[in-house]
Amino acid sequence: MIVLTQEVMTTQPQTTEKNKYNIIYYILAMVCTVAFFMHEFVQDQSEEYRFSYNTHLQAKKQRTIKLNELKESAKSSAEYKAYLIEKNKTDEAFRELKNVMEKETFLGFKNLQHFLGEFGWALGLLIYSLFNLSLAFIRKNKSLKGEIILHSTLTFIALYFINWAFQKANDYSKITYVLYAIVIAIIIVYGTYLLVNHKNNYIHTLKGSVRSLIDFISIKTKNKYISEEDKIEYTKDYLVELKKARNNE
Repeated sequence: MIVLTQEVMTTQPQTTEKNKYNIIYYILAMVCTVAFFMHEFVQDQSEEYRFSYNTHLQAKKQRTIKLNELKESAKSSAEYKAYLIEKNKTDEAFRELKNVMEKETFLGFKNLQHFLGEFGWALGLLIYSLFNLSLAFIRKNKSLKGEIILHSTLTFIALYFINWAFQKANDYSKITYVLYAIVIAIIIVYGTYLLVNHKNNYIHTLKGSVRSLIDFISIKTKNKYISEEDKIEYTKDYLVELKKARNNE
């Protein structure tokens, strides 16, 4: 009864400590999710900005109307002809610039550098989360559920932004990216668990085979098939060889 009570008292602090760390991991998972997606819940433009932009747009239209009237009245002048020449040069330069910009675009980004800037950190986060997820599964009973939840969450976040980087040119809805990332994250996490579990089972089998072999060689064979005289002779020869090897060093 006393021993049973001591075991319960020992188990309770361990359980409490484990629950405490689980809560920490849960909080970290929530913080990471909010940190990566909080920009989605904030408007990109304020009402004041939109009003000012529309006011400027209307004023710009009126200016264009008056400018076109001025051009129409000056068509016969030498100044207007000179303006047309320069305008044609400007339009041609702009068309060439657009062609160069289109050549440098990459998967909807302005250039390859911008794509790598968005894709690189997400790939690094994915590798980091999968590495730690594998370690969590390898530890099995020693690992915490909160740790697995945290790294699974980071895997989902990384997959979301990797998918966005590759599909930016198609511009799918946000819910599409979320659903895709959730499905792929579940598949990857479950696949990682199966691989690690298979590896652990394989290692456990190998260890059992090695232990059986050592048991057979060092105990059964030695005790059953070697006489006492041979054991003594073998030990003496071994000590002599060991002494020679040390002297040669």
